[in-house]
Amino acid sequence: MKKLLLAATLLLTIFLGGCTWLDDKVKDHESDTKGLERTVTVYSKTGDVVKQYKGDNVRTKYNDGGALVVNIDGKRVQVMNSDVVIEEKGAEKYEINKENK
Repeated sequence: MKKLLLAATLLLTIFLGGCTWLDDKVKDHESDTKGLERTVTVYSKTGDVVKQYKGDNVRTKYNDGGALVVNIDGKRVQVMNSDVVIEEKGAEKYEINKENK
């Protein structure tokens, strides 16, 4: 009985402690397989917007050379030596503007 109680406690601890981890893994899988609605903004080193991409099926990964590869609705863009912000739809509601501080 003690072993069963210990096993149940251990399983519950792992389950509850792993909820965030599991959510992250599910989101990663969704991003890798079907893509997410995202906006990708590419900035120059001086902070100017160089390009902005938006799509319903956006997937990202880094290649072996360190370049960011962005697949936007089946089209591929490689970004090298630039600062990039990738925003998932809905993330803008968490943005803190200078006016809101």
